[in-house]
Amino acid sequence: MGYKLLKIESNYQIIFWSSVLNGIGGRFAQVGSFSLLYLLTESGVSLGILMALRVLPTILFAPISGYLGDRFHKAKLLFWADFLRVPFALLPLLVAFTGQLWLLYLSTFVIASGEAVYRPVRFAIIPDIVQKKNIVAVNGLEQNVVGITLVFGSLLGGIIAFLTDVHILFFFHAVFLLWAAILITRLKSIDINQNSEMKVAESSWKESGFLIIRVALLRVFLLIMLLMPLANGVDNVIFNLIALDVFDKGDLGVGLIYAALGMGFVLSSMIAKWIRGKYITVGVWMILLEGVGHLLLSQSSFFVQALLLALSITFVGGISDICLDTVLMRILPSSKRGFLFGTLSMFQSSSMGIAMIGAGFLTEWLSPLQSAFLVGATYILFAFIFMVAFKTVNFRDSLLKLKN
Repeated sequence: MGYKLLKIESNYQIIFWSSVLNGIGGRFAQVGSFSLLYLLTESGVSLGILMALRVLPTILFAPISGYLGDRFHKAKLLFWADFLRVPFALLPLLVAFTGQLWLLYLSTFVIASGEAVYRPVRFAIIPDIVQKKNIVAVNGLEQNVVGITLVFGSLLGGIIAFLTDVHILFFFHAVFLLWAAILITRLKSIDINQNSEMKVAESSWKESGFLIIRVALLRVFLLIMLLMPLANGVDNVIFNLIALDVFDKGDLGVGLIYAALGMGFVLSSMIAKWIRGKYITVGVWMILLEGVGHLLLSQSSFFVQALLLALSITFVGGISDICLDTVLMRILPSSKRGFLFGTLSMFQSSSMGIAMIGAGFLTEWLSPLQSAFLVGATYILFAFIFMVAFKTVNFRDSLLKLKN
């Protein structure tokens, strides 16, 4: 049903496939950058700097890009976000020949900056080009983008690097960015809901920022954006260590576990058509089940069991994302959608960065399976916190404030 929807929502189809290309290329670059950096330095400090450069741009630029997305043609912003990154995607090829690490750092920072612009604008454009009745189904397809990126980007990137050379990944990244930009050009001429001058004048930066604090419903979503990445960031480390340290499956094991994670997101999209209202309730319960999945993962005794549980975790996590993203798309006013989502993304990325740093220390004290148990308990605690927080919200009052 989801892929039939792509034919109906032809404008979203362009966004979908350009995002798939963008995501796969980004995964190729991630695999290539980490491999190249390890070959040149074998330094944990260098890897830490590279990870920081991937997170920092979202903190700096996401609110600004969302603010621009509320005022200018969103498709044109998406085009330039992809097109201008093409030459920087090729910079690591020079690093391989010159050994100048600053070029790799520059490339990583610019690529991540483009992504920081791309993500809020992309979120803001979807309600403008998709029929309201299809928003839930489209958010289901969004999980396919995540899943396809994980499966084909990480796994295929590793295979290509193993069979050929890591340098070719950077070439593919540049090609995919250019291809994605060319696809977006088909949207540059269509009439996307741009906000009137009156809305632009009324929607000041300061007013939009205070809206998150003033509206109770947005405060709860801000809480979700701050807390959930604390567990998600540790996840990113745990799944790698389960494949490498617990079951000793090497790089192939890492590829398989990422493929399982991606497949979970793809399968979650198939559930979207069955969700009929109660999006917040379903979303929070799925977070609780995500925690249960981690508790079971901590008891894994063989690798296939861990793979199935990884799939199950992203399956319920994907359903949660579908529900909560649908609510955000429906409640955020069009004149502020880009800026508000960009601001929420800024907090989300900041929290994720802190969690990934903390995960390194956590795994020094606890085994990967013990860490999985702790993360599971944390997800369950967060689910109960979100339940209580949403119970305290006067939804009618919050929606009225957003509408006005």
